[in-house]
Formats: sequence, C-alpha cells, structure tokens
Amino acid sequence: MLTTGIIVIIVIQQRRLFNIQQKNLEALAESEQRYRRLVNFSPFPMAVLIEGCFKYVNDAGAKLFGVLSPEELIDKPIADFGKTAFYEHAKDRIQQFLNDPRDMAFIEEKFVRNDGQIIDIEVTAIPITYDGMDAVQVVIRDITERKRSESELIAAKERAEQSDRLKDAFIANISHEIRTPLNVILGYSSLIMAEMADRVTADEQTFFESIERGGQRLMRTVEHILNISSIQAGTFELHPERLDVNVRVEKLVQDLRSIATEKGLHLETIDEYQGAIIIADRYCLDQALTNLIDNALKFTNRGGVTIRVYKQDRRVCIEVKDTGIGISAEYLPKVFNVFSQEIIGYTRPFEGLGLGLALTKRYVEFNQGSITVKSRKGQGTTFTLRFLSATVPETIQTELPLIHEELADRPASEEGERSSARTILVVEDDEQTQEYMRVLLKKEFTIKVATSGSEAWDILSQNGIDLILMDLSLRGDEDGLHLTRRIRENLSFHTVPIIAITAHAFPDDKQKSLAAGCNRYLSKPFQIEELRALLQELLHIPIKE
Repeated sequence: MLTTGIIVIIVIQQRRLFNIQQKNLEALAESEQRYRRLVNFSPFPMAVLIEGCFKYVNDAGAKLFGVLSPEELIDKPIADFGKTAFYEHAKDRIQQFLNDPRDMAFIEEKFVRNDGQIIDIEVTAIPITYDGMDAVQVVIRDITERKRSESELIAAKERAEQSDRLKDAFIANISHEIRTPLNVILGYSSLIMAEMADRVTADEQTFFESIERGGQRLMRTVEHILNISSIQAGTFELHPERLDVNVRVEKLVQDLRSIATEKGLHLETIDEYQGAIIIADRYCLDQALTNLIDNALKFTNRGGVTIRVYKQDRRVCIEVKDTGIGISAEYLPKVFNVFSQEIIGYTRPFEGLGLGLALTKRYVEFNQGSITVKSRKGQGTTFTLRFLSATVPETIQTELPLIHEELADRPASEEGERSSARTILVVEDDEQTQEYMRVLLKKEFTIKVATSGSEAWDILSQNGIDLILMDLSLRGDEDGLHLTRRIRENLSFHTVPIIAITAHAFPDDKQKSLAAGCNRYLSKPFQIEELRALLQELLHIPIKE
C-alpha cells in the first residue's frame, strides 16, 4: 500500500510538472506568435541575416527590397537586392558590438531599390542567435524625407547666413559710399562759407546752412541704419567705462543748442546729483541722449526742453522733458518699435525712419539701464533713463587715452616755429578726398598722398613724416589697419601720430583703429574744427585759422 501511494504521488507530481511545462510552452508559443505578428506587421523593414543571406524578412522588408513576398528573399544573398554596402559596414560594427556589448551598429546609407529608386536608409544591426546559429538582425528605416528636410534646413540656414553677410556688406558699402562724397561736399561747403563769410548776404548764408542741415540729416539716417543692422546681426560691441553723466549731458546740450535757438526754444539742464557716475558705453549713452534731445526739439514748437539729472535710490536718472506735441495713448505702446512712426504717409510732418527711439531703447538696455516714457497728446513728453550708480573715484577719466602717451609729453619748445615745415602723409584711395585734404591743409603743411599701403611705405621711408591721416580702405592688398600695425612695429616710425579718418563708421571700427595703433579716430564726414583740434593736440603747434 505504501509503495502504491508513493507511485500515485509521483504520477501526480509528474502530471503537474507536465501541465506546467505545457503551459510554459503554450505561453512561449503565444509570446513568439505575438512577437512574430508585431515584427510581420511592423512598418519598419526587418530581416535576419546569416552569412549575408536572408533567413527571415517581414512584409515591410519585402516591399523595401522590391519583391512581392518575403519568401522570395529567403536564403538569397542581400547583395542581390538593393545595391548598398550597409551589410559590410554592419559586419564591422557587429564585431565591435561583440567586443563591447554596450555598442550597437548604427549606419546611414544610400540605398538603391530594385526598381531603381534611390533612398536614404538608417540601419540598426545587432547580433542574435537564430535557429541555433549566429545571425544578424537588422531594422531599416526609410529616412529619405528626414534627410531631405535636413538638407532643406541646412540650405535655408546657409542662405540666411549668406543673406546676412550680403546685407552687412551692402550696408557697410552704402555707408562708405555715402560718407566719402558727403565728406567732400560738406567740407568744401565749409571752406567756401569761410572764404566768403564777409561777402554773402543773409539769404545766401541760408544756402550753406541748408547744405549743412541736409548733410547732417543724411548722416543720422545712415548711422541709424548701420547701428540697427549691427544690433540685429549681433555684432554691436560695448566698451564700458566710468562716465560723469552731467559732463556728458552738458556736452550734448551744447552741441544741440543751435537747433533750440533757431526754433526759439529754451534748452536747459538741471543738475540735482553732483558726481552722478555710471559705468556704460560712451557711444551708447551719447547716442541715446542725442536721440531723445533731438526728438524733443523736433517735436516741440513752443516752450522748450529740460534735461534733469537726479538720484533715485542707487540709480542715476536722466529725465528729458519737453512741451511738445505729445504722443497719443494709442501709439504710446509702439513708440520703441523699429520703423514705427505715429504719423505715416505723404502728409507726415516730420522726417526720419522711425529708428531713433528703437535704437535708444537698445542702447540703454545694453548698458543694464531702463527707459520709460510718459506723454499726453498736446501737453508734452517725458523720457526717463535709469542706470545703476557707480562709486565715484578720486579722478574721473572721461576721454579715451592716447595709444602712444609719449606723444602727449613732447615739449612744445622742441617744435619752435616749424609748423610750416611739418609734413603730413594722407593715406587715402578716393581722389576727390585726396584733393580736398590738400586744399584743407596746404596752407599750414606739406602734404604727401598715398593711395595704397606700398605707396605709403615708400613715402615714409624716403621722407620725414610728422603725422599720418589714415583711411581704412586702400587700394592693393593691404588695408589701413594692417598698415598701421606695420608702422607701429617699425622702430623708425612707431611714434609718428596717426589719425584714422574713414567712412567705416560701425561702432567697432573706432576700437579696431585704436587697437591697431591709431592715436585718434574721425569718421567721415568730419568737422574741419575737429581735425584742426586733433592736429594741434598731437603736433603741439598752433593751427592757423
């Protein structure tokens, strides 16, 4: 009985084990069938390869290789279907995978279908065991559309970059081509006006004033276009320094006072914060304030403009307040938009491109400042700039230093009365500008002219040159910056004063000129008085009026 019972128990256990195994086999079969269905109906072509021959292909794979059914591919070499080297590449990657299982074959190839269509494919290949043999499972994706989209995006990016380069070059060239002749026009106008000062009537005097105003209007337009282009291209450079706000305001007010006088307006400053020091880019601050004061004068017909400097917490505030036409509530939110103007069309009463305030906002924000505006139509407008206050040092340097300080220390006694013997080298490629510079300076100096770097070097080597007026654009293979650096490297000429006089007037052109070794920088068109002051400063001689 005991033996019979043991046998019964063993039989029961075997049946249970059999049932478990049967269920496992059924589950495995079900899992395999489910996997096969997933693979068969996958939208991605899949195949199993042994020694380069198909052992399994799903329906998407058959379609990719250009056959009607997967069976047509079984046991046939992959090389016979789709002229591609991806399998050879895959074998190399598979060997890498065997050496380092963390890796995986991942290949992109051009694939030629049997119907002749060329497509881009992405192949993932991994080693597996199939029917007890080493095999390769590949998953293929048609990435033709993705590649086409990527190519289109790259092409679009390249076109955009090329367009930006062309735009920047165009604007720079336009600036150069406008500034150069404008320098000659305004320069000769000033000379003629000075020669005929005692012979012209009041009416004729307005002719010269009109030429001057028209030239300055054209220059403001060009400068605004240059700066907005530089800002949008991301090439606008900042050079922060300690600035005395009251000094800057007073200087700009003096420059613009003639406009206020001509319109019968008062223009005054109120200094409520002595020692108002900020750290900012001088050009940005000057341009922002000039735009605001100029706008205030332009849009004011009665009363005047007041510029107030005051302190608010730790901030230096600059308020520009006018009694002009004001800004409507509807337009006020758009006042800092590029190319935006409240009145447009043929009847607009004020000139301009609508760039001044847009640039002003950017100038201020570049220097960690803010700008706000209050206005009521018919009652005037108030703009307020706010900058973080800086600690006041014992001495404040508000002017750019000389690049070669030894020139500033040259005793005037060494020069005596030799002004008539001074020789100036004008390095300039524009013939009209060459002639203008001769006319302007021939009474006080001996003038030598060079149109290229090689000509300038020859003149330097053969003549005693006291000062160089250097254009940046020159004929030949050498520009003015390179020539300046070459001069500074030569011990025979490295102390000769150099003034850059150029129509290249982007904000960084000045810094490039000074960095190359120029002592001063003037952008065309320049005022005759500016040049005379620089000559007097660098040569330490009185300049005849």
